[in-house]
Amino acid sequence: MISMTQYTTTQVTDIPAIWRASERLGDQLAMIDGAVGVLTYFRPARRQVGSLSIWADDRGLAKFMGLPYHVEIMRKYRPRGLPIRSAKWWAEEFRIGAAMMEGLQLLDDHDERRVVRPKA
Repeated sequence: MISMTQYTTTQVTDIPAIWRASERLGDQLAMIDGAVGVLTYFRPARRQVGSLSIWADDRGLAKFMGLPYHVEIMRKYRPRGLPIRSAKWWAEEFRIGAAMMEGLQLLDDHDERRVVRPKA
């Protein structure tokens, strides 16, 4: 399973702190069963910071979202930007570039905050 999140801050000065926080969160991923990997991306011209993560199943992603540090970050930055958006889909194989393009396309093509493409 592949998951992409996207956060658009109203204050470009928040991006470095969000980036550092996401790196710390990425380090905690190794402790979660079902986690395969994560990368953080940013689109400075759009004031967006996000992540692309790979999971064995939904349980690992749910556990990650409940990590105390994740909850703390979300409480701090959620009110300072646009609503967080996410996309989730399944793939037989994973290539970083293709997954980034697919996730960004899913978010760009839909207005919903959460986009889920069902398993094929």
